[in-house]
Amino acid sequence: MGLQLKEADLLTPDDSALQAVRRRHELRVLDSLVTHGHRTRRDLETDTKLSRTTLSAIVGDLRHRGVLTEFDQERIGAARNGRPTKVLQLNPGAGAAVGIELGRRRLSISVAGFDGSTVAHEHWELTESIDLQGKVQLAADMLGEMIRAGRITPETAVGMGVGIASRHANPNSLSDGEEHQLDPDGATLAPLREALPIPLLWDNNIRLAALSYAKASDNVLYVVLAAGVSSAMVVDGAPLRGGNGIAGEMGHISVDFTGPHCWCGRRGCLESFLNEASVLTEAANRGQTFESIAAIAAAAAAGNEIATAVVAWAGELLARATVGACVLLDPSRVVFAGELSQFGEQLLTPVRSALAEQHLGLGPRTTSITTTPFAPTAGSDGAAQMALKHWAMATLS
Repeated sequence: MGLQLKEADLLTPDDSALQAVRRRHELRVLDSLVTHGHRTRRDLETDTKLSRTTLSAIVGDLRHRGVLTEFDQERIGAARNGRPTKVLQLNPGAGAAVGIELGRRRLSISVAGFDGSTVAHEHWELTESIDLQGKVQLAADMLGEMIRAGRITPETAVGMGVGIASRHANPNSLSDGEEHQLDPDGATLAPLREALPIPLLWDNNIRLAALSYAKASDNVLYVVLAAGVSSAMVVDGAPLRGGNGIAGEMGHISVDFTGPHCWCGRRGCLESFLNEASVLTEAANRGQTFESIAAIAAAAAAGNEIATAVVAWAGELLARATVGACVLLDPSRVVFAGELSQFGEQLLTPVRSALAEQHLGLGPRTTSITTTPFAPTAGSDGAAQMALKHWAMATLS
């Protein structure tokens, strides 16, 4: 914790050619240790094809920064001098990647270790409206506090991911390289870069949150039903962005061509119907006022006719959009989260029925439809995982 941050400790893609080569060597060592758990120096020489001198320098630097620990491993056997063989492993307490979510109503920060495990979490609910630049500054202040408290160690961090609500990254600028990634509309991420000067990538917060629910080979459609409808698709463990960076916006599939105008310019978008305010209004129009989505869910579960009708109405609209999305994307899993997911099976039944009614003659459909409890740090967890994969666990050529 008391190490002084040096330029050499932060080997980023825009450093000199010599440092870039050193970074590739460093990643080979990290990749081997992630794959095997622990290795001797001789093992690492074999795995990385690095010379003994180069490997010694890399290992020494990683140990100095707190990334690696070294210990005696009796069961592996003794070295030629009769002493126990020294074994290296990743420090489980070292934060390798930092993830940040700048959500509509929350901020969260997650720190992931080199093995993907969570090292630290922070989460704050926003009780007042704050613009994006204000959220960036709040997150930068939070980063500073976590660094001062020793919960983030800059010397061990290799990258930072940032998920931003209602923003999609330019697909031609998806992470820091020779130049910094382009900032989102309406804000600069400079305060985050100043608080923690490591390589950065940012993207839509729901797209990054989806990664926290997906396995390496998963094809998952992740849908959040809350103040609006947000969704993202993960294909073989990687986010689907599309040619313009906006893939997965299921909320803007029209489910009623004569429906209300949407801010996107079309009519009858799913998001125009299935947002918290509209669902509460629908219940009031049917004759009963509920104070929250949770209250409608509880009433429907108890058999209240109006609440049950509202949930059925929501399920039918959701089914129309989901079937269209599934035809195009063919996910193996569809996961619904957010406030409206509290409607549970009564919401999912129309979706499952609509999928079952469709026979494309192309083989059996095995798409599972489920809900998941709301996880306030899903966006920052996914952002940390994306940063970890991009900078620490990247495929090495």
